[in-house]
Amino acid sequence: MPRDVAPAGLPAPVTGRRKDLLDAAAAVVARSGLRGLTHRAVDAEAGVPEGSTSGYYRTRLALLSALTAHVSGQLAAAVDAARLRIAALDLADPGQDERIEDEIVALVVGQAARADLVRVQVELGVESSRSPQLGEFFDSWRTKLVGLVMGIACEVAPDHANERAEITVAAFQGVLMSSLLRPEGERAAYVEGATRQLIALLSA
Repeated sequence: MPRDVAPAGLPAPVTGRRKDLLDAAAAVVARSGLRGLTHRAVDAEAGVPEGSTSGYYRTRLALLSALTAHVSGQLAAAVDAARLRIAALDLADPGQDERIEDEIVALVVGQAARADLVRVQVELGVESSRSPQLGEFFDSWRTKLVGLVMGIACEVAPDHANERAEITVAAFQGVLMSSLLRPEGERAAYVEGATRQLIALLSA
């Protein structure tokens, strides 16, 4: 286990030079895939002296683990923000269900707007399927999103809410990935329409 990353859960967000390096690493992966992720490539992307990245993340596994935690932390923060907004809704408001749907749609559309982050998410998702260590970090934000969607699933199928929420979130991820194949100007409308359809199916 690399010393740079905690063994379980998501560590506290990084700041300063570490954040700069991990943002640069994300840019490298978004452009070149994981095959392009090297210490030297990150140094060049960040505009720092060669050897700087290896000073913070000594091995490629340490760098990859830290990047996975960094990206997962950003995704988890977005889910948490949506959760807080939903929690603040008035339970007596007859339009509450629509507002919850709007918050979830805005969350997914917001992710789609960050195409580079979606590309990194796809790359790390595949790599996490091969590495339990990376999977711990990658699943942290996804578990939060499943919990958010379960609020809708519980209303229509309480006995199968977790399964329905898991499937819906997996479908959200598929929508995000397929949005990369569409022209940039069409992505938001595509993702919003697809997400609303998935929520409607979840609620059926």
